[in-house]
This record gives sequence, C-alpha cells and structure tokens, in this order.
Amino acid sequence: MKIIWEHSIYAGNAPVFCSLCDRRSYPVRDRHNQLLLAVIYDGRGVAWGEACQDCVAAGAEGIRLRLQERIKTLQAKVEDLQKLTAEGIETPSLEQEFQIHRQGTP
Repeated sequence: MKIIWEHSIYAGNAPVFCSLCDRRSYPVRDRHNQLLLAVIYDGRGVAWGEACQDCVAAGAEGIRLRLQERIKTLQAKVEDLQKLTAEGIETPSLEQEFQIHRQGTP
C-alpha cells in the first residue's frame, strides 16, 4: 500500500469516507489553497480510495492496527447479515405499496 497526497477530484470541500477506518474525512488545503486528499494505492497502482489525516498520521503500524480493527467490525457485520439471510424474508404486499404511494407516507 502506498498513500499519496493528490489534488482532490471532487467539487468543493466535499467529505469522503476513509477507506482505512471508515470515518468521514475532508480534503486538506495546501499553501496554494488547493484541496488535497490522501489517495491509497495498492502494489499494482490501483486506487482504493482516500485516507483521513488521522490514519496518515498514524503511520504504517497505526494503519495496520486500524485495518485489523475495521476487519473485525466488518466480519461481525457480515455475520449479522448472514443471520438475516437465513431468516424468511417478507416484503410489503402490493396493497400496502399502493397505500403508501396514495398517501405519500407509511
């Protein structure tokens, strides 16, 4: 993994989500008032998203720890979703759908 500060490709000061810790992050202004984002690249040069300032500042070992924590969180979420898929799925009836569209609210 390689992280490089690059000019933001997004319009304005729009927030992004850090691909490492999943927290909201904003571009950084450089001394020329340009918006910069820390872009994450894999070993093949493929961009994986952006990193927040906190993750960049954490260094290689800090990033590794943050990724391990995020992996645990995602694995727990996957397990929860797998439990949901094992249950029956009941969607609203066609009549309920029509009622919502007629009323505008549930």
